Formats: sequence, structure tokens, C-alpha cells
Amino acid sequence: MAASLMGSSQRLAALAFCLILLLDITMPSLVLANKAKGGGRAQKGGGHKGGKGGGPKGGGVAPNVPKHNPVIPPNPIPAAGSAPAGGGVPVPEAGKGIIYHGGPLLTGDINLSILFYGQFTAEQKNVVRSFLRSLENTENDHIAAVHRWWDIVEAYQLFTNKPGLNPTATPPRLRIKVGTQQTDDKYTVGKVLTIDFINSLFKKADSGKPNTLVVLFTGSQVTVTALCRGKCYEHGLVDNKPYLIVGNPEIECPGACAWPFNRLDYGVPTQVTVKPPNGNAGIDAMLINFASGLAAAVTNPFNTGFFKPGPKDDPIEAGTACDNIFGSGAVPGQTGKLELDTASGGSYNAIGEKGMKFMLPSVWNPRTNNCWTAL
Repeated sequence: MAASLMGSSQRLAALAFCLILLLDITMPSLVLANKAKGGGRAQKGGGHKGGKGGGPKGGGVAPNVPKHNPVIPPNPIPAAGSAPAGGGVPVPEAGKGIIYHGGPLLTGDINLSILFYGQFTAEQKNVVRSFLRSLENTENDHIAAVHRWWDIVEAYQLFTNKPGLNPTATPPRLRIKVGTQQTDDKYTVGKVLTIDFINSLFKKADSGKPNTLVVLFTGSQVTVTALCRGKCYEHGLVDNKPYLIVGNPEIECPGACAWPFNRLDYGVPTQVTVKPPNGNAGIDAMLINFASGLAAAVTNPFNTGFFKPGPKDDPIEAGTACDNIFGSGAVPGQTGKLELDTASGGSYNAIGEKGMKFMLPSVWNPRTNNCWTAL
């Protein structure tokens, strides 16, 4: 009897050991299966159903997905660098975005030698002159003040890799000085300008002062061979001196260089057009292109400054990286946020001296590596 009880006890002990072993094997599987059904720790907002803050499918910690920046070019440029360790201002990185190529910028007092070639009214010339005066009108504290746009262009000086530069500091001022202004309304070299004629006009307009940028404005009746075919301004060198040429696109190419005041000949079928702030689509569009060209000529005057290599002889620069962006929330065919002048019906995104209103292009911001707009 005792032997029988001992045998039964041994069998019960063996059975208990097997049960413990079986539970030890199956419990982790049961726990894992329970987690796979959505249990466990999920981010606030529940499992992943596309909801804000939701975790990945099956629970767990949601991935850190950056918010989409609505202000991007129609053909976005990769970010031109990453933030240094510990955060701070992003710095240019070789091979990405608009980067510095080692050459000089236009700095300090920049002398403009201006030639209006063709027919321009006094009102049209005044739009250009008022814009130039507004660049340094820092007393204007409006959020969309023109000088805030110019502040972004000035910031490029802090990213030239010179020892001691602090990207977060206030950059030296770029002072635009209009040295000479001339008008040639007789079309002395004709109404079709090739590079040879441009060279001739450059020499006519050049004041000979140091640190000069020659600017040629051409009237609506003038054809410039370098413009309207993929670009709305041209800057380059004559005798190793920088020049900028901008045309009035009202007649020659409104569908290429006058948006948002005229429909584009290409792009998305759904486009929004607006009334120009100064009542003249040609001159207001020319000012947009002049501002883009001025930003490019200052930051890349000798084609050795800031740019991202693009098509031959047409690199992506500070003024072209953000084409057709005028306000936050811009998408192809839509300008983004603008202000409306209820008196005139014109749209604008910048305010200059004496309340003068302008439409200015977005410009590439070297501090944040994205497109900057005032609104």
C-alpha cells in the first residue's frame, strides 16, 4: 500500500512538473499574441487609423514623422543641411540645396547703374525706385515690410564659411545706392537685344564706380533673346563686372513671366490670377522678376557664390529656388496667402515706403533652408 501511494505521488509530481513546463512555454506566446491584437502601450489617440498622434498598426510607439511644410516650391529643393549637434541654425551642407561655392558676394554699398531701355512711364519708373528705397526703410515695422524680405538676402553673408561668422547674428547691411539713371527711349540698338547689344548697353550704363551692378530694364516692345525661354531675368558678367537685365513681359511673354497677374502657359490647369498692386500687370510682374534677379545677383554675382547646379547656364539661386511662391500655403497654381487692397482690388504681400504696395517673390532662406515669405 505504501509503495502504491509512493508510486502515485511520483506520478502526480511528474504530471505537475509537465504542467509547469507547458505553461512556461505557452505563456510568452499568449502574451505576444495579446499584444499583437492592439494591446500594450500605444500613443495617445489609440492605434493607427490615420488619426493624429496614433501609434503604428498593432499599437506601440508612433514613429516621429515631421509635419509637412506647406510652403515648398512646386519642385522642392532638398534641405541644404542639417542642424548642428544640440540644435540651432541649419548650416549649408555640400551637395544639398543652395550651397556656397567660395566666391565673393556683393556687400556693403552696392552701386546700381540703371538704364531704362524703351518706353517707360513716370509711374512705372516710380514703382522701381520706391521698391529700392524701401529696402532700407527699417522704420517700417509692418510684418510684411519690404526690408524684412531684404533681411533674408543679407543673411547670406553669414554663411560664407569665414572664421568667426555666427549664423544667428545680425548680418552687415547691404545698402543699395542708385548711382546713375539713364533712359534710352529711342531704341538706339534696336528692339531685339542679343548678347552683343547687351554688352554695348552695359558699357553705356556703367558708371565706373567700384562695387557696381548694372541693371537694364527693357520696355514691353523689346525682345531680349535670353529671356522668356525658361527664365524671366538674366544676370552675368561683362568685362568681369556683374549686370542684371529684366524685361517688361506684358507683350512679349505674359504667360511665362507675368503670373499671378496673367495665366501661365504651362502647369496645372487650375490657376488663380490676381490684380496687380499698382494697377499695371507689366511693371508689377517686372518688379517680381527684378527682385528675384537682385537677390541672385547679390548672392551669386560672379557665378561662384550661392547656387545649386541646375541646367547649363541656369543654376538654381536664391531668387529662383522658390518660383511662383508668394505666401504661406502656396501650391502650384495658387499664390499662397496675400493681402487685398480693398480700394484698388490689387493683391500684395509687401509694404514699402509711404504705404506703397508690392508683390515680392519668395526667397530661399539660408538660415532655415526653406522658402521665406512674409505672410
